Amino acid sequence: MALTITLPDELAEQLQQAAAEQQLSVEEIASLILRDALRREDFFPTPEQVVAKIKALPKNPNAIRPAQGSLAEALRNAPHDPDFNLEEWNRAWAKVEAEIEALGQ
Repeated sequence: MALTITLPDELAEQLQQAAAEQQLSVEEIASLILRDALRREDFFPTPEQVVAKIKALPKNPNAIRPAQGSLAEALRNAPHDPDFNLEEWNRAWAKVEAEIEALGQ
């Protein structure tokens, strides 16, 4: 099968250099690189594999910030939005829930 791929100049140069080093054509080296990449089990990870990799990462203490107070208090003291219409929001949310339910059937 013939396939045309447009590559950025820098990548094309790297591919040409790799082909020259291996004494292969650019097409042959590109084919080998793609074949090797596609054989890797982690090339197309599933969402579960991605989550597992994230969970396996070490904890970063710099990313942890201790709580600075009560969430309930912060929500009670949140600024009031004069343009917020609870009835309109509830109608819109009911429509969203109906669409989700329809998708599930």
